[in-house]
Parts: sequence; C-alpha cells; structure tokens
Amino acid sequence: MGKNGPEPIDAPPEDVEKVVAWCFENRYLDDSRFVQQFMAGRSRKGYGPARIRQELGQKGIAREVIEQAMRECEIDWAAQAREQAQRKYGEPLPIVFAEKVKIQRFLLYRGYLMEDIQEIWRNFAD
Repeated sequence: MGKNGPEPIDAPPEDVEKVVAWCFENRYLDDSRFVQQFMAGRSRKGYGPARIRQELGQKGIAREVIEQAMRECEIDWAAQAREQAQRKYGEPLPIVFAEKVKIQRFLLYRGYLMEDIQEIWRNFAD
C-alpha cells in the first residue's frame, strides 16, 4: 500500500482471478468462516451477541450470514453475562435494586440481551 492508495499489480487479470478463486476454494475469503472466528474472539473478550452483530454489520457482513452463525454458535450468553458481571462487580452479585441497574447498564453496553441479563438473577439461588 503506497501513500496514494493501492499500488498497481504487475499481473494479468487472469492470474488475479485465479488467485482469488483459489482463496475462495480454500476458505481464505469466506464470510461465514470470518464471522465464526470474529464471534469467538469477541465473545472471549466479554462482548455479547448484540454488540457482535452490530460490529459484523459495520464490517459489511450480510445479515443472513450473521444470523446463521448466531444460531450455530454454542456460546452460553447468559453464563458469559454472569461471568462478566462477577468479574467487574465481584461475587456475590448485589441484590439491591440500584446496584442491579448499574450491572444491567454495564452488560447492555457490552452487548448482552436483557433476557440473558435477567437470567443472572432468575437463577440467583444456583
């Protein structure tokens, strides 16, 4: 990459098309593979499904590909939300309303869904 954008390629267009086709065949240029890898990485960093969906949409990934990957993923979002809350606010999680609201806001910002957040207190006796 030069100062003024991409540099010209000294290859005939047929060769460029062969390289691109080879990349598609070997899944180097595969949106679904990228989405799976991206979801795994962002979820390990503590982000929830809503935030991951938004970031993938901003990267130009088709909504169908994102939704397919979300359905196929085996991530327990409620457990991850609980883990993030415990990491930030400690164990045991507070039961005072004002503190719960604070935790909910934090988890919503991180991209967790309200149903996953509410699951934390629904199974509080566990």
